[in-house]
Amino acid sequence: MLKKAINSSFFLLALTLLGFCSPASATDVPEWLRNLARQPQKTYADDVNAVILLDDNVTFVKDNGDLVHRGRRVLRILRPEGRDRAATYWVEYNADSKVNYLRGWSITSKGQEYESKSGDIMERNVSTYEVYSDAKIKALHMPGADVGTVVGFEYEQQEHPYVFQDSWRFQHSEPVEQAHYELHLASGWRFKSAWMNHKEEKPTEENGAVQWSLSDIPRIEDEPHMPPARGLAGGVIFTFFNEKNPAKSYRNWSELGTWFTQLSSSVRDASPGLSQKVQELSPSNQPLMQRIKSLASFAQHDVRYVAIEVGVGGYRPHTAGDVFNHRYGDCKDKATVLSSMLAQIGVKSYYIIVNATRGVVTKDSPPTPGGFNHMILAIALPEASYSKPLPAMYEHPKLGHLLIFDPTNEFVPFGQIPPYEQDNYGLLVGEQGGELIHMPLSPPESNGINRTAKLKLLPDGTLQGDVEETYVGFNAMLGRMYLQNESETERKKTIERVVGSSLGNFQLDHYELVNAGDIDQDLIIRFKFSAAHYAKSAGSMMLVRPRVVGELAGAWDPNKPRHYAYDFRAPFLDRDNIEISLPEGFTVDELPDPAKATFPFAEYVSKTENSGSVLKYTREYKITATQVSMDQMDQLKKLFGQINLDEKNMAVLKKAN
Repeated sequence: MLKKAINSSFFLLALTLLGFCSPASATDVPEWLRNLARQPQKTYADDVNAVILLDDNVTFVKDNGDLVHRGRRVLRILRPEGRDRAATYWVEYNADSKVNYLRGWSITSKGQEYESKSGDIMERNVSTYEVYSDAKIKALHMPGADVGTVVGFEYEQQEHPYVFQDSWRFQHSEPVEQAHYELHLASGWRFKSAWMNHKEEKPTEENGAVQWSLSDIPRIEDEPHMPPARGLAGGVIFTFFNEKNPAKSYRNWSELGTWFTQLSSSVRDASPGLSQKVQELSPSNQPLMQRIKSLASFAQHDVRYVAIEVGVGGYRPHTAGDVFNHRYGDCKDKATVLSSMLAQIGVKSYYIIVNATRGVVTKDSPPTPGGFNHMILAIALPEASYSKPLPAMYEHPKLGHLLIFDPTNEFVPFGQIPPYEQDNYGLLVGEQGGELIHMPLSPPESNGINRTAKLKLLPDGTLQGDVEETYVGFNAMLGRMYLQNESETERKKTIERVVGSSLGNFQLDHYELVNAGDIDQDLIIRFKFSAAHYAKSAGSMMLVRPRVVGELAGAWDPNKPRHYAYDFRAPFLDRDNIEISLPEGFTVDELPDPAKATFPFAEYVSKTENSGSVLKYTREYKITATQVSMDQMDQLKKLFGQINLDEKNMAVLKKAN
């Protein structure tokens, strides 16, 4: 994994338990914090948990390009739900940076003042049990964190940067009343600023410093299926330049790609053991595509994911020989060992650096390695090596047919692309530098759930029978991810939860997984169930819902206005084909009207038919995009409304005289 941001939820509880700071004397709390606490409280929406009163950032660029960061963060807690997050602050560091100090204070609504002590700071490594990294944090949790409390933090950090850049993220999940960034440049240094998700603001200059100030910045709202918050938040990337030290400054993506090419030079050189393994896995008498797939499978399944990242190792891969010998590595290492193996059979490949969350890096993003956290591979395929179009194919005007392959994701078959990489942007690192490319988008038919059911309705309203669901593309990937490590008991509970979202008072009598371990085949789930009182009796009539399982309308909060585009994982096509045998003596009296909804991004059709003693329900739901824009939101709302209505519609059965 490339360098990545720290997940705050991982350690908030632990920090909460550490806050045993002493009450501060009358002179310990700084006057700037007291002044902010005295400010009249503004009015915010009822669900705003906390507000940032001040987000102050100062950066010094020294003669040698080292950076010194000083910051202050002040928050007021507005609701009980905001206590832990608002009262906690942390600063990152690693082998090339250090935290000189981290201090905190709090002033309660009753005027009690607290000051942190050096023993209150928690230090910890942020790696997981299977990953070692030198990325660490110093963190502080302040006491007195109740509604009305004002909490302030102050820190200083020194950094020897891998690239001459700094970022100012001024928009957060809380509203910000004041945000400030101040830049001090040593002689000979200049800067370039790139604004993201905010109009560019002109700076002021005072006492040799360049300053920007913003006020009343709205929060990032929390909505179902929203784009990633980091891709929505306002911010600035500052790049620093010095003619005497140009090696770590990048004006464009090509220069950033050149930096990575130099950083990773010689890591793909093959070792004797690796070369021998290539001959074993892909002998020359096999078709080329089969040889490529064999090597891809080795990197995907036989090289275990374990990341060891120290210093610049967060960006530089280990050598292919070491990865092969140890049989483990992170995403960079798995891509490297595969690239080295492919070169042994005369197949070129290229690194692609991406963010595993679509929307963080866009076509308008400035060139910075900080936006990426993942690496995959582009494999150059000769024209005659494949017989049909592949969803993961990218056509490059100079490099030709490039097959995108992610050796880290063990659930995605060769030729397909994970949903989070589709419609995403990645830095393709070629021989002549780098370029930002728009990743391919799979057709809807490549993803989806095909459901067939043979069911029987009993005279007492019980529905029973067999269902078969075939999962294709990313749906198969997600199904295997959820079910792979579960016991038989837990798998049954998972299926019961999914079916139970559509059926009440049901019993799962049997289930079967087919192709669970074979990613080259569709995942099939078969189950048998019975649901008592599924049909509702009304005198001589019986009401039955033709749509039995599967709720397709997306999540939507009707009580709030929508602020952001609506995200889908990838295009898909879901199909239902349901047959319900009617109880003896009943005939169909009334059928729901067919449903049809067509929009630029989606199609939904359904039909209920009477075929003698069988009620047939069929439908198709196709999404053709990964995102629905704000100007199409009324259409999306209408689509979901029509799906909801269709899914609730009833057929009326009548008992014969």
